[in-house]
Amino acid sequence: MASDLSTNASGGKLTLGILFALWSVSGGISSIISALNSVNHVRESRSWLKVRAIALGLTLLITVLLLAALFLVLVSSDFVGWLGTRLGLQPIVVLVWKAIQWPASIFFVAISSLLIYRFGPDLKGRHWHWMTPGTAFGLLVWLAASLGFRMYLHFSNHYSATYGSLGGVMILLLWLYISGLAYLLGGTINAEIQRAAMRVL
Repeated sequence: MASDLSTNASGGKLTLGILFALWSVSGGISSIISALNSVNHVRESRSWLKVRAIALGLTLLITVLLLAALFLVLVSSDFVGWLGTRLGLQPIVVLVWKAIQWPASIFFVAISSLLIYRFGPDLKGRHWHWMTPGTAFGLLVWLAASLGFRMYLHFSNHYSATYGSLGGVMILLLWLYISGLAYLLGGTINAEIQRAAMRVL
């Protein structure tokens, strides 16, 4: 994915593609916010402009966090090994980095989930929880989907041939769509658990 973004991209097309991708993804985040409101049985009381601003802010934060997590999971081992050879780093440094890459990537994805569950739906009095069952399930779905998507791109990647220099952007949009599905599954689980707990009380 990263190689497609860097190899096939060119100047203005890449800039326009990234801007289009951010706007499209923010629209997707807006849809996720609406869906989370629906599964939590709440009505949106915020203005369209405020919701769109929240969606754009969440898009920027979540994209950075997810790309960092994806880099750690799929690229960092080879990169750190190459960097260690070039800079003459001690083998223990490379081993420590490889040991923390999975926990760090999980942390980034968990933070992105918490951000959208906390600031997305129009819920009053929502408290910050570092980990919920929905967050954990969504995290597992994201990891499995991302690795599966990576395998698919490795063996059957026709996006570059179809979309040219925008192939990398299209791949990124599809991967973010998969991530959005993981968020929705996790948010639905959280909402159902919350309703079950309220019925018990």
